[in-house]
Amino acid sequence: MKRTEWSRVLTASMRRSRGLAVSLMALALLTIGHSAALAAPPPRVSGASVTKPAPAVVTPSVREHRVIAYYFHTTYRCPSCKAIEAYSHEAIQSAFTDQLKDGRLVWRVVNIETEGNEHFAKDYRLYTKSLILVNENRGKPAEWKNLEKVWELLRDKEAFFRYVQNETRSYLDPRS
Repeated sequence: MKRTEWSRVLTASMRRSRGLAVSLMALALLTIGHSAALAAPPPRVSGASVTKPAPAVVTPSVREHRVIAYYFHTTYRCPSCKAIEAYSHEAIQSAFTDQLKDGRLVWRVVNIETEGNEHFAKDYRLYTKSLILVNENRGKPAEWKNLEKVWELLRDKEAFFRYVQNETRSYLDPRS
C-alpha cells in the first residue's frame, strides 16, 4: 500500500472514531438529562387539577363491599396523563358524590415509583398510567379492571365521562 493510500485509510478511520466518540458523548448527555428530568418535580399545567393521594383511612369495621378507583402514574407525567387523571376524578366526583361520602367508592391517586408502591405495577399488570377499578369484598380485592379506553377517549370528554361512569356504576352494583 502506498503512503498516500495508507494516510487516507488512517484519516477515514480517525473520522469514524471521532464520530463514534461524539455519538457516545451525546448519548451520555441525553441519559444524564433524562435522569435529571425524572428527578425534577413535574411541571405545573394550568387548568389541570392534580389530586394528592388520599391518606389511608383506618376504619374500625370493614365494609362488606366497596370500590376503589385508582389512578396510577409515575413521577414523570405528560399533559395527557394529567388530563386523564383530571377527567377521571371529575367524572367520578360529579356522578358519585353520595358513594364517595359514605365510603362505597374511594378515589386514590398513586405514584407507583414512590417507595412502597412498586407492588401495584405487578398487582394490576400496569404498563402505563392507568385508571383501575377494584371491587373489594370484606376488605379484600375480589376483581379489578383496567379502564384502558381512557386513552382512546381522551379527546372526547363526554364519551370519556360516560365510559368511566358506566364502568364505575357496574362495579358499584353488589356482585353475587
